[in-house]
Amino acid sequence: MRLISNIGRLSLAGLVALSLYGCGGSTPTIDQTGGKSYVSIDVDKVLAEAEASQSPQREILLIQVAQQLNHDRQYARALNLLNTIDPDILDNRNFTGYTLTFSETALADDSYFLAQRILTNPRLNQQWQSLPQESKVILHQRRADLFMLLGEPDGSILERVALDSLLSKQEQRYNNQDQLWQTLMSMPVSDLQKQSQAATAAGNPQSEVIRGWYSLALISKDNQFNLDKQLDQINQWVAQWPQHPASQRLPKDLQLLQQMIAERPSQVALLLPQQGRLGAAGNAVRDGFIAAYYQAMKDNRTIPSLKLYDTSKGDIIDIYNRAVIDGAELIIGPLDKDKVTELSQHESLPIPTLAVNYSEVEQEPAKGLYQFGLSGEDEARQIAQRAWIEGHRYALILTTSANWGQRSGEAFRQAWEEQGGKVINISQFTGQGDYSDVIKHALHVDLSEERYKKMRVMLNRPLEFEPRRRQDADMVFLAAQPGEARQVKPTLAFHYASDIQVYATSQVYSGYNDPKSDRDLNDIKFSTLPWFFDRNNAEKQSIKQAANPSPSYQRLYALGVDSYQLYPRLKQLEQSPYTRLYGVTGSLNMNPQRRIEREQTWVRIVNGTARILPSVVNTPTSEKL
Repeated sequence: MRLISNIGRLSLAGLVALSLYGCGGSTPTIDQTGGKSYVSIDVDKVLAEAEASQSPQREILLIQVAQQLNHDRQYARALNLLNTIDPDILDNRNFTGYTLTFSETALADDSYFLAQRILTNPRLNQQWQSLPQESKVILHQRRADLFMLLGEPDGSILERVALDSLLSKQEQRYNNQDQLWQTLMSMPVSDLQKQSQAATAAGNPQSEVIRGWYSLALISKDNQFNLDKQLDQINQWVAQWPQHPASQRLPKDLQLLQQMIAERPSQVALLLPQQGRLGAAGNAVRDGFIAAYYQAMKDNRTIPSLKLYDTSKGDIIDIYNRAVIDGAELIIGPLDKDKVTELSQHESLPIPTLAVNYSEVEQEPAKGLYQFGLSGEDEARQIAQRAWIEGHRYALILTTSANWGQRSGEAFRQAWEEQGGKVINISQFTGQGDYSDVIKHALHVDLSEERYKKMRVMLNRPLEFEPRRRQDADMVFLAAQPGEARQVKPTLAFHYASDIQVYATSQVYSGYNDPKSDRDLNDIKFSTLPWFFDRNNAEKQSIKQAANPSPSYQRLYALGVDSYQLYPRLKQLEQSPYTRLYGVTGSLNMNPQRRIEREQTWVRIVNGTARILPSVVNTPTSEKL
């Protein structure tokens, strides 16, 4: 599956390549209405005709060929043709058709920055008012999708508000509003406030609609952990904005608030190991959960009664049933992967259960079972997505030989190849002094040295020689612990690969600033928990004061905190695919298998210090043209 399907393909799905009118002795023109019919052509014949034609007929015929190639999914070939066209030769009508064709081709080929240049061409904006409505709909949709993908959510929102007034079918408007809401929910509170102020200052009818959206989004994000307060403020918002599109139909996640409040559990059971192999990990999750529990009490939020059960001994089914008999209306746990798997194999569970790990079994889980954990495989898939958006196509996979590293590498490989990327080498290191040999082999530096030795023997004389690495790699996927990564990055540089972008899993970062040691990680990009960068988090401060926390368990404290924040909203996440909960482990949503997926904070090491990056890219790194 190509990545473009992940950003909404209203502009592509259901919109076939644009038809062209035949010339009939005059210069042909390009249909710019997004017609539903498609007339097949003979590519070779029309190319020959174009070769024999003068401008602008030559350019228009080439666009016709590109449309046929798009229809045949030969996007790279279509791009080559379209790149030869000088759009200044075309009149306004045909320039619009060229823009529609070229942008569709670039998006289908995942050439996002090329599509950005095409869709923001000043000439297009100058003739916008004279465009047919069908063309406006297509272009607004494409620009909204693209701006969101490239880290310009405010631009995407402007496009969707403009698009809303052009859509005639209610279903299309609802879909557009859902996408708009999802974009708003991706923005930090500070950006929502800034854009709301800008809309207020603009003072025109469209900006007033936009201000209403930003205002509603601020209510949702400011009070996401306080259901009662959120519902009260949303009711006030509806009274203040009775004519706003969102008042006519609130976003799905906000529609569910009343039901969630009525159905929230009055007793919660924690099923976690307190002793044995997983005892320390279970206690860290427990401490995070209880820190969030007491913070809710301090904030005068409604809280349930809480009971703890030790899962380190005894049968998990017996322990689970005891919690249900004791009156639990919701269960958090277990943590042990085997115990999660055992629960998942039942047809259904008697009460909602939020496991804090994932089952080993891929089958449909028991009804009522939700799974939430710190999956390295999820991180690997997010790295594949970001690296692809940033223009990389040829990846080296370099992982620790530990099981978690191999699983992360395999998850990255699958996601990378599904997008169309190529994995050119997979290597593993043990950390026992084998970094140089492993990396030299992965980069084919050893082959370069072998070629030199053969040439020296063949010529029987000394030669000037500088080893060369393979030139096809444009990125490295790295799964390593901090100490390992501090060896890997300099070794890559030593073997002539300092210019290759390295993307790493969160394990590469300890969670604490250590500029002296982390200088060897410079320029590595990775995603990690927002928990590490929120110095003022109340739960974090509480744990620090009460539990003398171990640095190695920071991620599990965060898992416990978010488990508390998640449990009242499980039904909301399940029923509304656009819902996001912004927790300390990342932006959380639920997939159809009722597994919580996380989008973490993106970070780059600069001068030994971790610095937060935008969640999506907005500048090209190695643009594919």
